[in-house]
Amino acid sequence: MIKQQLARLALIGVLSVSATAQAANVGVFGSYGNDYVSSLSALGHTVTDFGNVSFSASNLAGLDAVLMIRQATGNSDLTAFVNAGGTLITEWSSSGYGGSLLGATVTDNYSSYVTSDPVVFTAAGTVLGLGSGLGASYQAGGGTEFFQDFASIGSGTILATRGSSGATAIIGGAVGLGYVFVNGYDWADTTDASTAKLLDNEIRAVTTAVPEPESYVLAIAGLGVLGMMARRKKVVAAEDAATA
Repeated sequence: MIKQQLARLALIGVLSVSATAQAANVGVFGSYGNDYVSSLSALGHTVTDFGNVSFSASNLAGLDAVLMIRQATGNSDLTAFVNAGGTLITEWSSSGYGGSLLGATVTDNYSSYVTSDPVVFTAAGTVLGLGSGLGASYQAGGGTEFFQDFASIGSGTILATRGSSGATAIIGGAVGLGYVFVNGYDWADTTDASTAKLLDNEIRAVTTAVPEPESYVLAIAGLGVLGMMARRKKVVAAEDAATA
């Protein structure tokens, strides 16, 4: 019983660092952003809805990730945020700016409307963890209807395609020390648990926050306990071999 309790303590210590490292400070900019504040908060993130304000060094300070929703306009401060290590996730018409950071060409295409078109993750998207909790694809009714055209993807990698046509739906790639996810469709049109999970997966895929000091203490204590248990097993095994 004591050994089981010690092992449980060790596991809790190690996992506490992992859990803390994955949560992020997220800023939402543009229209419809408030729809995802509560859902992403419920998934462990600290989320602030800035609404339709311009990006500035002051409102970007302290953020790990930015959700750039339609009507938000990119600027040099946002570019600097990404280059310094921030994560940018776009939506629908903001995809043009996100794509430009990757050297991609992304434009509106209203004629590509398909009701609830599935978003299918590629092998690269799956490896990155975008399908975690979602499976090979997902669809969100009015939140997967209108898609952008990707004339080129620049330095990006195709992470998801459209189920109806195989056309590109999401690309991603590193920009400076940061990362950009160009989600080229209207995911903010609905408040959907699947969409919230996708955003959570994207944030956690590349965002690493600094663990709290108490998490380090728990992890060190836990690893120390595991080490002592391993050494004890070796001693017992050696003693058993000597008396055999």
